Amino acid sequence: MWEQRFRSVCPVCDRPVEGRYFEEDGRVLMRKACPEHGEVTDLASPDARVFIEKMALASEDHSKACSLALCGRGIVDCPGHHAKKSPVTFIELTPRCNMRCPVCYIDASTRGEDLPFEDVERMVAEVKRYDPATHLVLIGGEPTIHREFFRILDLLRREGLIKRCYLATNGITLADEAFCRKIFEMGIRWVYLAFDATDREICREIRGSYRAYEASRKAIENLRALRRIRVVLAVTVVKGLNDRDLGNVVDFALENRDVVKRISISAEVYCGRQTTSEDLLRNRVTAEHIEGVLREKLGVRMPTMSLAVVGVLLAPLKAAGIIRSGYWVETMPHPLCGNIGILGKRSDGRFTSLIDRAVRRPTRVYRYAARVERLAERMGRRRDALSRSAAGRGLWKLLAFGGYLPLYFVMLLSFLRPGFAWRALAASLFSFVSRKKARNVLLGRKRVEIHYLIGCDKYNFTWERMPYCATHHYRLDPRSGEILKMCGCYVIPFRPYANACGKIE
Repeated sequence: MWEQRFRSVCPVCDRPVEGRYFEEDGRVLMRKACPEHGEVTDLASPDARVFIEKMALASEDHSKACSLALCGRGIVDCPGHHAKKSPVTFIELTPRCNMRCPVCYIDASTRGEDLPFEDVERMVAEVKRYDPATHLVLIGGEPTIHREFFRILDLLRREGLIKRCYLATNGITLADEAFCRKIFEMGIRWVYLAFDATDREICREIRGSYRAYEASRKAIENLRALRRIRVVLAVTVVKGLNDRDLGNVVDFALENRDVVKRISISAEVYCGRQTTSEDLLRNRVTAEHIEGVLREKLGVRMPTMSLAVVGVLLAPLKAAGIIRSGYWVETMPHPLCGNIGILGKRSDGRFTSLIDRAVRRPTRVYRYAARVERLAERMGRRRDALSRSAAGRGLWKLLAFGGYLPLYFVMLLSFLRPGFAWRALAASLFSFVSRKKARNVLLGRKRVEIHYLIGCDKYNFTWERMPYCATHHYRLDPRSGEILKMCGCYVIPFRPYANACGKIE
C-alpha cells in the first residue's frame, strides 16, 4: 500500500510534527500526532489513484530549506521558497465587512481598522517593483467599504496596475448601479463575485443571510450593462451544502457567458470564524471530491486537471532554453494546490470538457505528464553535463533541437486526439487574423474557465506544499513598518502570526 511522509504542525499548539499519507479503502488519509494533544486524521483524497498520480509530479522537494519561521518573515528571503515571483498577489485593504459569513477564513466583521492609504501606497510600490506582471487582487473583509477605496483605485490606475487588477467582493456595494459605473470608470475590468449556489436557501446557510444572494444577481445585471467588465463567480464549497449544486453553477455561468468568464472554487477551511470540524474525514472538501461531483452532474470524464500539469508540459521547452524562467514556469503550484479546466455546452444541451475533447485517454493525463517530466529531467541532466564548455554548449543545442524537442512534440501529439490537433493548427492560422476567433475555434464559443485552489488549515497543512505557493500576500509588519511578501499557505491557516508578521518559534 502506498505511503509517504510529510512535515506539519499540531493544530492546537503549532509544534512541528511528522505525519504520513497512507492509502486505505481506496482513499488517502493523512495522520499526524502531537505528544501533548494527540492524534489527528484528515482526508487527503477520496480517490487514491488520482492522488498518487498527482503526487508523482512533485519530483522536487523544496521544503528542506523552507520553514514557517523563515517564510513568516517573507518568502523573498526564504532559501527554500520555489515561487519567488507572484502570479497572483493579494492586498487586504480592510478586515471590516458588511456581512458576517459563517465560512469566513479571517473572521471579518464590522470592527477593525482600514489599512492606511499611505501603507497601501507603499505596498503598491513594492508590487510594481518586484511583481509588475502579477494579477493583483484587492481583498478584505469587503474591500469596497475601505474609506478611501476610490483613491486606491486611482493610485492603481496611475501606477499602471489597474488593467491586471481584480476586485474580490460579496457584491452588496455592486448592487448599486452608480457604484458599478464608478469602478468601471476607474479602470476595473475583472470582478471576483461571491456566488455560492443557484439556490437561495443554500446561500443563506453559507453566508448567514439572503443579502449576498440578492446582491450578486443585481451586481451581474449592473456589470452586464457596462459590457466590458468580466465576472468570476467565486464559490466557497461546503460539503453537504452547495457541493451538489456545482453543476447548476456551471450551467448558470454558461447561460450568462456574456459577462461570466470564469468560476473560481475554494474549499471550506477550518480557520478564521470556523476553526474546528467534528469529522474531518466526512467534511473535508478535496480537489478529487469536486472533480467527482462535476463528473457526475455534468456527465464529463475529466472536468479539470492539476495546474501543475501545465508546468510539467512546458518543462522540456524550459530545459531547451526556449522558455526563460518566469512567472508561469517557475511558480507552478504543488500538484495538490490547484486545478484548471474549460467546460462548455453543445447545442443539444450536453456539457463538454476541453480535456475530454483534447486528450485521447483523459483519465491518463497524469501518466502522460509523468512521461514528459521524465524527458525534461533527462534533458536537464544532459544540458548540465554539457554546459561546462563552449563546445559542449554547442553540442547541447544540436541535441536539444535535433533530438529532444522533436521527440517531445511527437510525444505531445501521441497524447492528443487527432481532431483536436487539427483544430489547434486551424486556431494558429486564425490567430493571425483574430485572437478571439482563434480561441473560439480551439476552445468553443460557449465555454467557461473553471479553476480551484485547495487551501490549507492547521489540520491539513504540510511544509511540502508551502515552497510552491504562488498566491502571495503583501502585508505590513506592525512593529517595523516593513512590507513583507508572504505565501497564502502561511497567511490563511496562521493568520494571528501573519497579522503580527511574527514567526512561529
